[in-house]
Amino acid sequence: MRSSLEEFSYFGSSLCIERPITHTHQNRRVSATKPSKALILLVDDDIDLRGIIHRFLERSGFSVVAAGNGREALVRLETQRVDLMLTDLMMPEISGIELIQTVRQTSPLLPIIAMSADADLRNDRSLELAAQAGAQVVLEKPFAMNRLIREVQRLLAAPEIH
Repeated sequence: MRSSLEEFSYFGSSLCIERPITHTHQNRRVSATKPSKALILLVDDDIDLRGIIHRFLERSGFSVVAAGNGREALVRLETQRVDLMLTDLMMPEISGIELIQTVRQTSPLLPIIAMSADADLRNDRSLELAAQAGAQVVLEKPFAMNRLIREVQRLLAAPEIH
């Protein structure tokens, strides 16, 4: 499959996006990837980054519901069934680690991806703690958006463990 790279910047950092090249057939766009309608809960207090990731996930065929912090995420989880949660770790009110711990009590099988910026530069163990709390994947920002999509697809395709 051929692809093209696009780069988005936010606050001095950049996200690289690898997009599948689409082909035109009889005046229709035909995507090289099969879309999914899995519902992803995206939790991040950075409104700009949340918007970028939200749009990219939707363009990749996923349905997305967003929350600006851990408290909003817990409210969403009470009213909506989601297939995967993607959360930032450094947020006001309820941190991402606290959110993961709380979600694991009620939804032990929900796939979770945690993300945090510059953890190594801050000598921060937040990504390690997120994994210990139950995140199956941890991503350090900035990350390549194609990696995020691969991880989402991998987690959604994994068989449930009972």
